[in-house]
Amino acid sequence: MRGSSLVAIGIILLVGALALVFLFPDQAPDGATNREPESNVVTDSPGEKNSSPVASAESSESKSHAAADPEPQESTNAKSTAGHDETSDQQKFVPRKEELKFVSWPVPKAGLVITGEQLGYFEPCGCTANQLGGMNRRASLTDKLRELGWTARGIDLGSMSRRSVRQSQIKFEITLQALREMKYVAIGLGPEELRLDPGYLISQHTTDGDLPIAFVSSNLTFFGTPDLGTPLPWKVVDINGVKVGMTSVMSDSRRREVIPDRSPEDAANADIQWLDPVESLKKALEHFEGEGVQFKVLLSQSSVDESRDFARQFPAFDIVVTSKGFGDGEQEAEMIGTTRLLQVGEKGKHAGVVGLYPDHPDQPVRFELVTLSGENFGESETMIRLMQTYQDQLKDERMVTADGPVSHPTGAQFVGAAKCGECHTKAFEVFEKTAHADAFKSLDPHYQREGFERLNGIIRTHDPECLACHVTGWEPKEYLRFRSGFINEDMAETDEDKLLQSLLAGNQCENCHGPGSQHIEQIEADNIEAARSLMKVPLSESGCVKCHDGENSPDFNFEEYWEAIKHPGLD
Repeated sequence: MRGSSLVAIGIILLVGALALVFLFPDQAPDGATNREPESNVVTDSPGEKNSSPVASAESSESKSHAAADPEPQESTNAKSTAGHDETSDQQKFVPRKEELKFVSWPVPKAGLVITGEQLGYFEPCGCTANQLGGMNRRASLTDKLRELGWTARGIDLGSMSRRSVRQSQIKFEITLQALREMKYVAIGLGPEELRLDPGYLISQHTTDGDLPIAFVSSNLTFFGTPDLGTPLPWKVVDINGVKVGMTSVMSDSRRREVIPDRSPEDAANADIQWLDPVESLKKALEHFEGEGVQFKVLLSQSSVDESRDFARQFPAFDIVVTSKGFGDGEQEAEMIGTTRLLQVGEKGKHAGVVGLYPDHPDQPVRFELVTLSGENFGESETMIRLMQTYQDQLKDERMVTADGPVSHPTGAQFVGAAKCGECHTKAFEVFEKTAHADAFKSLDPHYQREGFERLNGIIRTHDPECLACHVTGWEPKEYLRFRSGFINEDMAETDEDKLLQSLLAGNQCENCHGPGSQHIEQIEADNIEAARSLMKVPLSESGCVKCHDGENSPDFNFEEYWEAIKHPGLD
């Protein structure tokens, strides 16, 4: 009986195992997958393979599907060195070279590099490794296209500046030189350009050279005179025998950012006139039709929804590039009928690469959003030279003093960390060992501070946009110097001010606690509690993120960074 029972049990187990195999053929007994892993190859069109793990707009148009990226997406930025000297093994960034899809495309008849909303970022902030973007890498991208046999031209959506002060104008002019070097032919106008003043923009619009670069807008005119030639209502460019028409439009919502509602009489006499975008685009398309344009591009200074509306109303446009979209852009084009709506991101971190194939019946346009990382793109001697020119001009025009100092909200004066250290000796000892103490030196490659190679040998010590976070006594968001705040010795006019460089170099105590003169006065008057209340600040990240923001310190973690600079308040 016992033997018969064992046989019966064995038969039952065998049948159960066979049933599992038939019901779940892909699962091994230990739960591991038996089937072969899915390929990472994306088919753009029959017979062509793309090795990128991310599906392009074209692959979705041809009904191809990408496999999921098998590796987790790593942060593209490392921790800021300011106030943080060490990084644990778990936090160290290991860059990964990404596949560039356009490299495997057939060489197009014509190509486009599309950028926009640079917002003043000629280069990434130099104080953090593994940042994205910069004209260096963009120039490297255009060089790579040329090496691949492409004939490509650049177009920019606009919004190149962030501010409208003199430093912004200098940077704008340097940026225009950079774009000319990269064979850009057209720039749209955003609110940021209009804040620079129409007269100034006219002075920067050039028509000389083999490839003049033009400001374009279909519905903006200056001084009520379209015949001024700035901006042009449209531009048609022959790229290797392919006619490409480009125009720009500013929607009503974007117009309101810079042009207020006016009466018809006031609008007619204003420096800038905004016209109905629908009627203006109709005229642009009529012109393109008359010139036999093969590909039509609209640079839309509009919200994404407004740009979608333009794409629906004007399906003749092959490409609509929109502003106010996702900050890092969208990997795939959004298809609205046959029109591709592109988001190329902001701050110069990405660039759209477009291949034009007028003879291809199914895929006349290909698009890839390229991340401008140091792993894929190198340095450009031309862009380094332009950055040196920019820094030299900032120094020559004394930008450090150009806007004059402003009063600190407290009315107090800065005294320097050494003065603080006379009483707060333990805190001062901690400060001296932090990267904050040497923040000013990190702007000068001669000191060879960590990451100095990224400066390309260029000193940044007369650049207000750098000084604001690397010295004491400046407002870091608006790049304004407070009275008694740091000033370069060679820019100072009085003997007293000449001492401020030695007293206030680096990111010192008073950038968090506020200027200390009133604190000292209360101490000397024996008003201890009043003195303490003046300098006491809440333990929070609100002050830190003025410099450790998403661009300059993307991996900032307050609790972790605080451990690196934690200091006792009293001895």
